[in-house]
Amino acid sequence: MSGVSSGGAGPDRGPLVMKFGGSAFADLDGFARVARYTARRAAEEKRPVVVVVSAMSGTTGRLQQTLGALADDPPAPVAAMLLTSGETVSVALLAAALDAVGVPALPLTAAGTGLLGEGPADRAGLVRADPGVLLSGLEDSPVLVVPGGQAVDAAGRTVMLGRNSSDLSAAAMAGALGAGTCVLFSDVPGVCTADPYLVPAARTLAEISYEGVRRMSRHGAKVVHESAVDWAERGGVRLHCRPFPWADGAGGAGTVVGEGPEAAAVVAHKSSDVWRFRSGPERRAAARGLLADGLRTIEFDSASGPYLVVPAGGRGTAARLGGGRRHDDLCLITTVHADGRAEHVLVSRADADAEARRCHALLYPDPGPDLVGAAQPDRAGAPAPAAAAPAKARSPHSDVLFGAPQPRGSAGPRDR
Repeated sequence: MSGVSSGGAGPDRGPLVMKFGGSAFADLDGFARVARYTARRAAEEKRPVVVVVSAMSGTTGRLQQTLGALADDPPAPVAAMLLTSGETVSVALLAAALDAVGVPALPLTAAGTGLLGEGPADRAGLVRADPGVLLSGLEDSPVLVVPGGQAVDAAGRTVMLGRNSSDLSAAAMAGALGAGTCVLFSDVPGVCTADPYLVPAARTLAEISYEGVRRMSRHGAKVVHESAVDWAERGGVRLHCRPFPWADGAGGAGTVVGEGPEAAAVVAHKSSDVWRFRSGPERRAAARGLLADGLRTIEFDSASGPYLVVPAGGRGTAARLGGGRRHDDLCLITTVHADGRAEHVLVSRADADAEARRCHALLYPDPGPDLVGAAQPDRAGAPAPAAAAPAKARSPHSDVLFGAPQPRGSAGPRDR
């Protein structure tokens, strides 16, 4: 990974880099809240600020559904052009909100991020982070607003770094700029031992190692983008995962990803499809093909055969999975142990939430004085009960991009 500085970093050197997930923009007032928070942090810390933004909550998924209603396998550059529009809207709206609170901010496009990607345009890999491009922007404005999950290719065309890749953008920029800490705001209390929306007893980890959170991500947990962890570790950047907009209230301390302990977690793969193949070699061939297209999968075996778990809705997956059979009624639950072991179990989708809770209770009995990685519950790095997460929100304002949602099967010119 060229373009990322090596070595350790202090917590307050370099610009302040903050990423806000789509949940921060579930309503228009979210942009005002983020603007006020950014203004306060900039005034307190008296250093440049780089704000990385995601699309409004639910937007990218809706755009992908709309595109899928028109074409089963659209060209990658076309998919990238559409799917990156959500972040572009967020950049413009946040820059306007910052101006309204008296903070001049420079809104940037993918070309202004200094990030270079290569591979399929809608799920490119990040290969370089050039600090000079961002530093040039900071000469013109002390606050930059940049789109998450976007880069340019060697020809200067905008590419998408895959779904949920705003973390990657923020971590890479923080490393390139020499920031000691990159703050990742989302709709959960931090890195949790399970999805708190599915498992109310999930615990928030005060600290976790790079490898610990990378392992969770590799096994499908929606915690921190796996490549973001790689770039952060290479750049000596700590990742501080915090909730927003309730960041200043109870449970807002979040999780620091760096040199912390390992941890165990449970992952319910509810947004993935389960495919069964006739043989292991056939499954491995499908997995290799999808990986070459920039799509990671999970392979596992059960008594009924070899299986592959694939993120739902990926462009071009049908051609790679032609030899398999999709089981819409099944869901994979994975228990990731602190020592690196992973246990997989297939259950019916109707039972997925209950099974995730059961597996989590085995890892973290309640009450649990013998917590993974710590002898006492209040010790640094030990899991604490997760703060209650609100119901997941989808921004109604995302309709500005493509109109109100239509019932499944009625969108587009074809009945799917």
